[in-house]
Amino acid sequence: MFDRFLSVFSLVSRIPVIGRFKFDLSRIDFYLPLIGIFPAFLGLISCFLALWLTGLALFSVTAALFVQYLCFNLFHLDGLADTADAFLGTVSREKRFAILKDSRIGVYGFFAGVFAFIFKLSLLYGLLRGINGVFFNISPERLLVFIYPVSGRFGAALVPCMAAPAKPEGLGALAAKSRASFALAGTVSALLICLSLWLAAASIFAEVPDTHSLLIILLCYFVVPLLAGLISAVFYTRVYGKALGGYSGDALGAAIETAEILFLFFVAVLYNFFAV
Repeated sequence: MFDRFLSVFSLVSRIPVIGRFKFDLSRIDFYLPLIGIFPAFLGLISCFLALWLTGLALFSVTAALFVQYLCFNLFHLDGLADTADAFLGTVSREKRFAILKDSRIGVYGFFAGVFAFIFKLSLLYGLLRGINGVFFNISPERLLVFIYPVSGRFGAALVPCMAAPAKPEGLGALAAKSRASFALAGTVSALLICLSLWLAAASIFAEVPDTHSLLIILLCYFVVPLLAGLISAVFYTRVYGKALGGYSGDALGAAIETAEILFLFFVAVLYNFFAV
């Protein structure tokens, strides 16, 4: 079990893993969503630290995203950029494979990457700022928005459960034996851990949510992450399946970035609707 966890962590993170372990990705479906806890709390801590040091709200959110991307999401942003380059243009199947392997970024990829970051930055800043204009209103509905990396990795874990890899080598082939039940179990485990840690911290600061807040939490942080991940996975499964006959590792990265944005967008819509 420990080998499997470290194997997936070393694959999707730039943080060095100390110690020896047997490389085993046989349960990437379970551990990939679970590893979303790390970028979630890394972003939260980075945001608080930057806010404490500078007092600048927008800079604090930008710093949180910078640390998350540097340590985890640069791989996934590259997958989104490669996907945009390969599929937004009208090219042949062979050309799409060549683009996905090419380390260079084209205009479509640049466009997708820039706007993915802008969407995430503006949504996260707006959610933390809230309708009352107070940045970091310490409420259960606000701080838990940082669990969006779990939703993104659930989307990526679902892609291999829905389709076959386009080629018999690469990351796509390594995840070919994934199962939706394990992806769901890993995601629910990650969400429960995040919620438990928040409730423990909230009780210390006497910010335990009332019944209304708990209902919003259950909707936003258990239903929305699964919905965002599922939509992203279905979309990229269809796009890659129709054009290439199966998914690649870039599809997983694109699914992560898209599901994270969808999660933040859906939560923002719900907050606006319920005037949270």
